[in-house]
Amino acid sequence: KQMFFGAGMRENAADSEVPMTDGEPEVASLFLHALYTDEIQKDAWDDDEIMCHLFTAFHKYQVDHLMKRCEARIIALTSKDVVAERLMMADLLDSPRLRKASIEFMTSSLSQLSAVQATEGFQRLIEQRPKILAEILAKMSPPATAQSE
Repeated sequence: KQMFFGAGMRENAADSEVPMTDGEPEVASLFLHALYTDEIQKDAWDDDEIMCHLFTAFHKYQVDHLMKRCEARIIALTSKDVVAERLMMADLLDSPRLRKASIEFMTSSLSQLSAVQATEGFQRLIEQRPKILAEILAKMSPPATAQSE
């Protein structure tokens, strides 16, 4: 609301436009549909990639209730093939809930973590966000506490 209706915003004028230049037209259309109807279309709801694009757009334009709905759906659609990508997105957008769910998904068992490690997304995680690996390692094997001498 603040972004669209805040005082002194040029977008607040009756004849103004809010350009959406950094997304695909399909995502912009889905974004506007959800913004005006408070509903996410079924095609988008079932597509985890589209949900990620919508999540990013709702985050950017601070539409919290729709952002949270997308976040919950992304968590529900998480698989071993995409979880590393979702973790990087959570890190980029500062989404603690998605971050926690992604790490918990990855570390639910050793076999799950092994399967995730074999994905291209995990290789990108290693290259692009190596600090997250410490968090994953700590979840699988919490660090020992320092003992006093």
